[in-house]
Amino acid sequence: MKKTYHAFLAKNLATFLIPMLIPILVLGALSTFLIQQYIKKEINNNNMNLLKQTKQNIELIFNELDTLNLHIVASAIQFTNLQNMLKKPYPEPADYEQLASLKNFIDSPSIGKPYIDSIYIYIDNENNRFISSTSGGLIDLGDFYDQGWYERYIRHSPSELMWAENRSIVKPTTGRASAVTNVITMFRRITLSDNSSGVIVLNVKPDYIMQTLSRLDTLKGQTIFILDAQDEFIFRTHNDMLPESDLASIRQEAREFFPIRSNGEDLIVNKLPSGRFQWTFVSIVPSSSLYDIPIRLSVTTIILLLLSFVIGTTLAYYLSRKNYNDLKTIISILDSAQNGRPLPPLPRQVKDVFSFIMQSILNNFIEQNYLKVQLSERKYKSQALEFAALQSQLNPHFLFNTLETLNWKATKLTGRPNELNAIIEDLSDILRYSLEGGAGQVTLKKEIDHTLPYIDIQKIRYKDKFDVIWDCDPEALKYHVLKLMFQPLIENSLYHGIKEKEGSCCIKVRVRFGAACLHIAVIDNGVGILPERLTLLNTQLTGNLEQIQHIGLFNTQKRLKLTYGEKYGVKVRSKFGWGTAIYIDIPID
Repeated sequence: MKKTYHAFLAKNLATFLIPMLIPILVLGALSTFLIQQYIKKEINNNNMNLLKQTKQNIELIFNELDTLNLHIVASAIQFTNLQNMLKKPYPEPADYEQLASLKNFIDSPSIGKPYIDSIYIYIDNENNRFISSTSGGLIDLGDFYDQGWYERYIRHSPSELMWAENRSIVKPTTGRASAVTNVITMFRRITLSDNSSGVIVLNVKPDYIMQTLSRLDTLKGQTIFILDAQDEFIFRTHNDMLPESDLASIRQEAREFFPIRSNGEDLIVNKLPSGRFQWTFVSIVPSSSLYDIPIRLSVTTIILLLLSFVIGTTLAYYLSRKNYNDLKTIISILDSAQNGRPLPPLPRQVKDVFSFIMQSILNNFIEQNYLKVQLSERKYKSQALEFAALQSQLNPHFLFNTLETLNWKATKLTGRPNELNAIIEDLSDILRYSLEGGAGQVTLKKEIDHTLPYIDIQKIRYKDKFDVIWDCDPEALKYHVLKLMFQPLIENSLYHGIKEKEGSCCIKVRVRFGAACLHIAVIDNGVGILPERLTLLNTQLTGNLEQIQHIGLFNTQKRLKLTYGEKYGVKVRSKFGWGTAIYIDIPID
């Protein structure tokens, strides 16, 4: 009864929950998916536009280097004079006018543009002198407070024309104190007409650029930063630091839009490379801020699913209990009627299908139960008679064949009674075995032992045309099988397969011990059965048609079904020219 209750509950759950949950689940999942796809596309486009705008603004600032370089190219004579001036131990009076002109050239952008901290122009000379927008005249490098730019200039390869680095400059102030200024230094190599080289150094205030970046219309938690070729920060809008491994993976990633996980948080990354400065403009946005709407939609879907599940489960439980109690009442009525106990009164009103069933049962149960008992008795008697008839059909059939064989051998072997005596002895054993103990079941070992005399007789008849191989699992020998089961199967192989084939043949009897059945197969390499005849044979065996050529096969089929039930029986497989196999499964206790 518990299984019945569980079946009711499962059915009612499926009835209520599936129509309620599937539409909500499909609608929620589809909506979430479409919104995520739309957001992914829009965020990617917006972030790329933001990075392009940032790139244009930053590169516009550093285009000042190009302006300075173009002026140097256009004023080649003036900078040649500067080169000569730097080589002199001391400037001459005529040099100061030229020096003032050059100072105006670098002081104008330094004063006029708030993001420029200072500008240096250096042309290679033995005195290590240069000019700067921060002081007048020529400056000896050893006497200047900022010497780090020269070390980095020397360290870079002459083939590298432009690069940028983060630096800190310690500037002197009034008194003994000093101030540290962080700058972004852009280096631009210059080459004069005589192939001598130098560098323009542009020191940019990062605070100004940071203010420019902070005014961008960014999302909640979004960070924009710029990495140089060494994966070091040039600018960034927040001070949140990413691990070195994440920076390296961002730089190595070929895609412009991809997700990463850093410090336990899912991030969406957009990157835009700048080939001119070997920089990478990067935007990082937390996934939580991007997918806030899909997340809320998913939470709403889950809440609705849970609510529907609770309501559907409650209704299913109520109906299952009601159906279970009604069914229990019906079973109680059946049990009372079957055991002769008083039946409950008929329902006065038919309220539902269970009331109708109870009323019909009480009206018709006794008559139906009586007819069922009579039918069961008749069926049992019919099966017993049919079983006996089938068993008796085997013995005359085999006896006729054996007598024919004895007659043939007696004529041929005149004066040599040895083989004839053997045949008679084997025949006696077979007849004794077939007649003793009815047509019940015997152990597999006993059935095999009493099949061997039959095989010996057939070998004499067929002049050793065939051989029989027994392949039996020792564990299976103790289990019971039908008595006289192997004889008709081997006879079928002889008459319909081996007899018509030239040369020696083989019959293999294989028995395997399974978990719930003995798997028996009788396999021969005779002529086989044509496909259309095989189809007809299986149809006749399944349809219980008795008028077939394979009488022994049909008898075995009927005995198996009468003994073990309708689902058990003979299965025939064959390939014409190759042989035939008969398969039988016998249930074991």
